[in-house]
Amino acid sequence: GALGRWAAEFAAQAGVPPAGLRPVPPVWCSWHQYFDTATEDDVVANLRAMDDLELGIGVLQIDDGYQRAPGDWLQSSGRFEDLPGLAGRIRDAGRRAGLWIAPMLVGRSSELLRDHPSWVVRDPSGEPVPAGHVCRQECTALDVTHPDAAAYLSRVLRTMRGWGFDYFKIDFMYAGAIEGRRHQDVTGVQAYQRGLRLIRDAIGPDALLLGCGAPILPSVGLVDAMRVGPDIATDYEPAGGNPSGPSQRGAARNTVARAWQQGRFWVNDPDCLLARPGVQRREDWAALVERYGGLRSSGDGLRNLDPWGLRTTRRLLVPSPTGPIT
Repeated sequence: GALGRWAAEFAAQAGVPPAGLRPVPPVWCSWHQYFDTATEDDVVANLRAMDDLELGIGVLQIDDGYQRAPGDWLQSSGRFEDLPGLAGRIRDAGRRAGLWIAPMLVGRSSELLRDHPSWVVRDPSGEPVPAGHVCRQECTALDVTHPDAAAYLSRVLRTMRGWGFDYFKIDFMYAGAIEGRRHQDVTGVQAYQRGLRLIRDAIGPDALLLGCGAPILPSVGLVDAMRVGPDIATDYEPAGGNPSGPSQRGAARNTVARAWQQGRFWVNDPDCLLARPGVQRREDWAALVERYGGLRSSGDGLRNLDPWGLRTTRRLLVPSPTGPIT
């Protein structure tokens, strides 16, 4: 109760619309079945399965794997022949087209870094700041205070919006808040919020925006939904004992602990429902998604669902609640 009251006041000060939050349609995401090896054929097969299996999925979101490198977002990995055409097929099927992007990351092997080395955040010695290993590549952070870097990111997102994508999952957003030397002398959090506003301006007010891997309080009022924990996984325990690594235990712990944010800051995203055979303790995860989940999404290859998984997916994939959890 106390956290909920504090959150409501904080959200009002942060500009969360007083009319309330927008519901998010049920989502299908390619990541947890195909990871970064997803192909256009995989996406089309699941698009067909949604109709064949009578699943009320409103958004089909393509995750990591379509792009050549972090930063080179408009250059294909070779596994997607026609991304604009695929967005059109999704829309023609009566669903919204969604896309994953890590807009604050720049791969160290990317053309973007090679051609525009001044567009990234640097440490005191002048080297690009480390921002983790993502998409199987070492990355640094984009400096959105550089006007040319900001214009580039805006152009990428406007292009994707023009292709027909109107649901964006923006991941690894912590990179935008990393401290370092920027074109303008601002803090990491100030740069982060500037980047979030740039993203919203580029995709427009009607597109849905899901934050992920993001600082919590600086994001309030700037996204429609937020992942509130680490990635779900087919295993209950995290690999190597890393508490922040992908696992059902970590995802569940964080989803429950941050339940007070639902309906006040945004729609909470617990991560995808995994209901296919082979997922450890899948019944427990489904029950937690049902009790605490705001955004409802599926991470299964839909043809891999057994009868229990299909029934559970049909039942739980509903438009997100927008009010607090009671």
